[in-house]
Amino acid sequence: MSIYIGLGKYSNNGAEGLIDGSSDRRAAMEKLTKSVGAKLIDYHITRGVYDFCITVEADTFDMIAAMNLKAKAAGTVSEIDTLEAIDIDSVRQVARSVDFSPPTKD
Repeated sequence: MSIYIGLGKYSNNGAEGLIDGSSDRRAAMEKLTKSVGAKLIDYHITRGVYDFCITVEADTFDMIAAMNLKAKAAGTVSEIDTLEAIDIDSVRQVARSVDFSPPTKD
């Protein structure tokens, strides 16, 4: 399974729901992730450029994309940037076999 980190911004409707509503957003994220066969690792409301951060374990990016589309279609989220955690040792191993010559000024 891969780890995905989502950095998101709530829409005006989503922000209004946080202020005026009483729903448990963590429970909602757990339900969302379970519905596609993924696992919620962590969820935080954040201060700064993004309104929330979600960490999910999933078999495929398609699971993450489906969750993102559903949240956007519901009108509660305006933007989600998804990052995939990587194994740096695996990247290093592949990088050692890369054959690259930088351009010259000839």
